[in-house]
Amino acid sequence: MRALLVASALLLGTMAFAQSELTVEVVLSKPNAGGVLRVALCRSAIAYEEEQGCISRTVEAKGAVVMVRFDGLAPGSYGIKVYHDINGNEKVDTNWMGIPKEPYGFGNDAMGTFGPPSYEQAAVKVEGKSTARVKLKG
Repeated sequence: MRALLVASALLLGTMAFAQSELTVEVVLSKPNAGGVLRVALCRSAIAYEEEQGCISRTVEAKGAVVMVRFDGLAPGSYGIKVYHDINGNEKVDTNWMGIPKEPYGFGNDAMGTFGPPSYEQAAVKVEGKSTARVKLKG
């Protein structure tokens, strides 16, 4: 009986993992600028800060709102980072003070004081089918 309970728990955990998805609705601040959106979904504060181990998507920046879907996610919290790579050079262009020159945004529309917001500020909860909206700044 105990083995059956353990097997059932593992199966339910696997089913929850396979059923979780997140759609990130990105509201562009420069919808006619072209280029691509780069969206990172980070499972931990370390991944978020170091930008290592995050799930990334690159999609065409076309229209006023772009939907980016992540499926097959384990339920839990994910930090969201987005930037609009207008010139396609695969990096956030900044001015001499380090302020982004290309539009950017974070989960929960979080803003940092002197730099990006923390993982906790930018993290959204994913369970089942979830949606998060990020309005780009800049």
